[in-house]
Amino acid sequence: MISTEMKASARGLLTSDLHKIRKVGAPLLSPVGDDLVYHVSVADDVENDRYDLITLLLSDGTKTVLGRGTANCWSPDGTALFYETESGALQIHTLQPATSRFLTQRSDSTYFFNHLADKNCIWSPDGKYIAYVSADISTSEPENEAIRVIDNLLYKSKGGMGRPVYADHSYTHIYMMPAAGGSPVLLTAGTFNEHSITWSPDSSYIAFVSNRSARPDDTQQNDIWKIAIHTKTITRLTEHTGLAYQPTWSPDGKHIAFLAVSGAFGTNDSTAEDTHIALISASGENFRYLTKSFDHRVEHIRWHPSGKHIYFTAGDRGDTSIYQVSIDNEEVIMVQGGLGSIFEFCLDTKGVDLVFTKSDTNHPAELFKTKNHGADIEQITRENAHWLETKTLQQAETFWFESFDKTPVQGWLMPPVDYDQTQHYPLILLIHGGPHNMFGHDFDERVHLLSQAGYAVVYINPRGSHGYGQAFSNGTLANWGGGDYQDLMAGVDFVLNKNQWLNAQQMGVTGQSYGGYMTNWIITQTARFKAAVTDGGLSNLVSFAGTSLYHSLMESEFGGRAYENFDLLWQCSPLRNVAQATTPTLILHGETDNEVPFSQAEEMYVALRKRGVNTMLVQYKGEGHGWRPELKPHNKADLNERLIQWFDTYVKAIAT
Repeated sequence: MISTEMKASARGLLTSDLHKIRKVGAPLLSPVGDDLVYHVSVADDVENDRYDLITLLLSDGTKTVLGRGTANCWSPDGTALFYETESGALQIHTLQPATSRFLTQRSDSTYFFNHLADKNCIWSPDGKYIAYVSADISTSEPENEAIRVIDNLLYKSKGGMGRPVYADHSYTHIYMMPAAGGSPVLLTAGTFNEHSITWSPDSSYIAFVSNRSARPDDTQQNDIWKIAIHTKTITRLTEHTGLAYQPTWSPDGKHIAFLAVSGAFGTNDSTAEDTHIALISASGENFRYLTKSFDHRVEHIRWHPSGKHIYFTAGDRGDTSIYQVSIDNEEVIMVQGGLGSIFEFCLDTKGVDLVFTKSDTNHPAELFKTKNHGADIEQITRENAHWLETKTLQQAETFWFESFDKTPVQGWLMPPVDYDQTQHYPLILLIHGGPHNMFGHDFDERVHLLSQAGYAVVYINPRGSHGYGQAFSNGTLANWGGGDYQDLMAGVDFVLNKNQWLNAQQMGVTGQSYGGYMTNWIITQTARFKAAVTDGGLSNLVSFAGTSLYHSLMESEFGGRAYENFDLLWQCSPLRNVAQATTPTLILHGETDNEVPFSQAEEMYVALRKRGVNTMLVQYKGEGHGWRPELKPHNKADLNERLIQWFDTYVKAIAT
């Protein structure tokens, strides 16, 4: 553990600082002014819990915390706010007078659609109705607690935070009720799920996403549909191969925009194929993509009030910025960017200025607002200012190198806190998950914790990462542990050659999820790393394909049914080469992880121990997958203390 003396004098980030980090997100501007609501994600060290605080900031500077939960939307006239409490109660908060009233109770199914599915609640544009997505739990048959009968493929749910680890048998449907209060009306029914709803501007229709194929558990494909709220007539609007996400109606009612991918093998996890903006007419005609030529992964789409442009975020070489695309000529231009990562944003009513969340290497996400048509930027929140004043965090320097096949690859190097170039320091290779995630100018707690502990940290976006075009993102397809592994090794060699203060004899490797897979893969390919820490990692792709909530990921990544590709899946499995491993390895894993089941950790652990490798397995009871932003604060601190202690034992202890 870190000594008291070190904690008192530390300039970098310590595990005892983790619960102080407050993460700001989900900004919603009032439709008639500058009133703003947003979330603050808080880690409570006393309660050993995490939760979101709904925070209301009025234009006069008055700030009110409405409680724990989720802000959904403003009323069209800006006089009230629609929100949901932690318990699922849908409520309306009026500004004048400041009161809250209960509307109804919303139920949530544990069935997992995909990462971009939105179980949202929205106010009709005419102000008369509230529409929301809720599960019909009351209509599902009670289960025998001693016997579990499984007759579907997506029978597992996302574990952790006390959530059930098995999906229930309810269906998620669209409900509507008067905003003034009254009884909810079920708009959709049957044996299909609906989610991700959006109102037409005339308040007559609701568009939504649904998978109504013959085998929705097996076929990861879905489409956009709409329902007439008065007749309950449902119309299918799209019929394309692939997945659709998050439809949003244009202000003039003529179009519906949504995110889409077109792969024949879809997955409820992240795909190699970048999401792009698709556009259809309100009647479902003239399907076309708007951003294919942009060649980057598109997220968070918002219509400009004019209806002529769509704003969105996209990652590009480590930065995530706001762009706009014209629906007429498909021209894309950057609206707000620079070094850093913009996650969410909203436009003011005139479509002139923005409110957005942004983080960079040394600052967790805060809210910012543009002024004077984007000429000026004002920071709205300073949730982390107090504790940051006590720290002097290191900056990460980006670099580019040519990989084995001349492909340009980007990485970052962060030195230890208070490093001296005349000294030598150990190096940790940190690998991201996905495999289609992206490192960049974002606040990563692991990097700063390791920097404070005396390590340099190198992190790289190998092929498979998004932000570098579709061809680069496709770089891992049917070849996990191939070119991506070689990219990582070439990047490590590059920084060692360029920075003589790094000690090539003192190196460790760690990663989470796919980064955990790659950590397992690396220790079966090379002995150059003196220690490894695998967090929520895969070890056997054959067994993963039959036990994971994301069994469709193997189909998407390897182009077919798992049973048709067992030889290839085994070839890409770290377990296949475990007899070559000698690296001391710490394996960290959540007990209720259904995304990468705990058995993946057990298979690697048992094999390494049988091999005689110094290995330890740590299971976090009740926790789900990965480096978990929702991880219980005490478990999160323990996980990071163990990671640092393992490297201190097996990396720093190596004689230089």
